[in-house]
Amino acid sequence: MTTTTSPTRTLLSDGEAIEDLVRAEEGLISRRIYADPEILRLERERIFTKAWFFLGHESEIPEPGDLVTRVAGLDPVVLIRDDDGVVHAFLNSCRHRGMRVCRTDRENVSFLRCPYHGWAYRNDGSLMTAFGESHYGEGELEKEELGLIPVAQLDSYQGLIFATWDPEAPSLDEYLGNMKYYLDIIVGRTGGVEIVGTPQIWDVETSWKFATDNFTDNFHVFSAHHSLVELGMLPNNPDFASHGHMIVAEEGHILHLTAGAPTEEYELLGLPQDLRDKMPEHLSPEQVEMARKTAYSAGTVWPNFHWLQLMSSGTMGQPDVPFLNFRLEIPLSPTRTRMYSWLAVDKDASEEFRKATYETYVRTFGPAGIFDQDDMENWEDCTRASVGPAAQRYPLHHKMGIGRPVDTSWPGPGTAYEGAYGEMTHRSWYAAWRTFMTRTGNGDGSAAR
Repeated sequence: MTTTTSPTRTLLSDGEAIEDLVRAEEGLISRRIYADPEILRLERERIFTKAWFFLGHESEIPEPGDLVTRVAGLDPVVLIRDDDGVVHAFLNSCRHRGMRVCRTDRENVSFLRCPYHGWAYRNDGSLMTAFGESHYGEGELEKEELGLIPVAQLDSYQGLIFATWDPEAPSLDEYLGNMKYYLDIIVGRTGGVEIVGTPQIWDVETSWKFATDNFTDNFHVFSAHHSLVELGMLPNNPDFASHGHMIVAEEGHILHLTAGAPTEEYELLGLPQDLRDKMPEHLSPEQVEMARKTAYSAGTVWPNFHWLQLMSSGTMGQPDVPFLNFRLEIPLSPTRTRMYSWLAVDKDASEEFRKATYETYVRTFGPAGIFDQDDMENWEDCTRASVGPAAQRYPLHHKMGIGRPVDTSWPGPGTAYEGAYGEMTHRSWYAAWRTFMTRTGNGDGSAAR
C-alpha cells in the first residue's frame, strides 16, 4: 500500500484523504482511524518517531546503576542512571545481532551483557568488550563506534522523563509549552512526587486511540461506572463532574480542572492539610486558587501520556481519598494496546496518607480495579464495532461544546472553556493527530515544518 502526500492532501492507498477522516473542527471522526493497519503504519512513521514520549519518573532510578526498561514511541529502551549519576535512554538492542541487552523490568547494574554473544556495555552505553575480540581483524571492531544507540533527545520536567527519536524535534521545554503551568499544579504542587512501587502493565483488545480518548472525557463516568453510583461510591447526580474548566494548553496538550462537592475536603486536590500547607511554597497564588477549586483532573501530554488526579472511595461506606495516577498506551496492533499505570504520591506525604492513597488506587484502577474493568469493556466493544466496512461509512460524533465560547476571564495560559463536560479537548487532540499524520516527509525522512 502506498500513501501519497500532495501540497494540500495526504492520500491513503485507496485514495481517501487523512484530512477527510479527521474533521476535528466539525466534530466528525472516521471510525477507520481506529482499526486500519495502514493508519497504524503511518502513525509509526509520523507520530511514534517524531513526538516526545514519557519514559518514567526520576524517582524510579534514584541511584547510580538503577535502570528500568520502557518503550519510547514504539521502540524498547533502557532508562538508566550511570555511575556518575547521569540519566540515559538507550535502544534496548545489542549492536551485534539486535538482542535485548536487558530482559528484566528493573535492576541495578554496572554493565549490561547481551545474552546472545556476550557483548558487554557500561551503564553509560559504551561498549566494553565483545566476545572473541582476538578473532576480529584490523578495523573490523571499532568499539568506540558501537555503543548502545541513544534516543535523539532526553529531558525531564518536574521529575517526568521524556524522550524523542527526532533530533530535529523542538526541545521538551518548547514542546510542553503552556502545559508546564498545569503540570506544576499536578506534579510540582508540594515540591515533587515519587512513584510508589512498579507500574501495572496489561494488554487490551482496543485501539490505543479509544483509550486515549477516554482520558479527556468526564461525561462517561456516570453511565459507564453506574454500578459504583448504585453502590454509593459515586454521587447519584449525572452532572456531578461537569463543573470546572476544560483547557487546551497547546494543540493536543489538554486537561480538565474539575470541582468536586462544594465542601472543604474536595478543595486543593483533596490533599491532607499538611500537604496543602506546602502548596504556596511551590505554586503561584493563581495556581493555588486553581487547585483550591479542583478535586478531579485529567490531562494528556500529546500523544499518549496522561494523569488522573481523582477523589474516590475504595470501599463502600468509606470517605473519598485522593490519588495521582500516570497512564500510557502503546499500540501493539491496530486493535491491541499495552497499558501502563503508575501511582504517584507527594514526596513529603505521611505514611498514613501513602497507605490510604495506595489502597484506594489499587481497588479502583488498574486491570483489577473497578473503574478500569468498565472502561476496558467499553474500549474493546468500540474497537470491534469500528472494524467493518459498513461501520466505517459513518463517522463518530464529537460535537459537544463545538459552539461554546472561550472563557476570556481564565487566569491561566492556553484556551479555557467553562464546564467540564464537552468535547473541545477531544477535538484538539484529534487536530494534533491530523497535523502529525499529514506532515510532508523530506528526503532524509524528517518531517517538514
